[in-house]
Amino acid sequence: MKKDNSWLEIDEVVDPVVRRAIDDMRATERIPEEWRAELLSKVPMRRRRPTTVRWAAVGLAAALCLAVGLTVVNRRSESTITTGTASMVRFSVRAPAAARVSLVGDFDRWDPAAMPMRRDGNGETWTVDVHLPPGRHVFAYSVDGNLETDPMAARAVEDDFGVPSSVIVVASLGGESRR
Repeated sequence: MKKDNSWLEIDEVVDPVVRRAIDDMRATERIPEEWRAELLSKVPMRRRRPTTVRWAAVGLAAALCLAVGLTVVNRRSESTITTGTASMVRFSVRAPAAARVSLVGDFDRWDPAAMPMRRDGNGETWTVDVHLPPGRHVFAYSVDGNLETDPMAARAVEDDFGVPSSVIVVASLGGESRR
């Protein structure tokens, strides 16, 4: 039974050596070594870069992304806040007409009753001192039940559920906290 090789005629520019190799592969299970060598000599070989060169390029790209990311974060964090140590952070907000103000955030499960703020002597500013572990914290102020962002802090990108929120980054011991 003769096999139908009509699919070979679709491409008229198939090299005769390649065509013979294809026919031979279809006819037998083994390819003669001389055919294999001739076929492989016709196929352009692509040289691969050494693995260390590829990983060095990946490492350089990762370092560049990290540097750019840290630069963006540092530019968004403009104001330094008062801290006793790296873990004690003072939050303050100006709300002269408010009757009740509290701090809410990922550190107190957004519970308005967890961290009530006290009115300062001037009657306009509310403050609270909070121990926070080093890291990034998302927060807002609950002013008479309405959530408000901190105008001196960076705005959180991931405003969950449409809740406006701000970001503070607390440095490890010896550093300063920034929001």
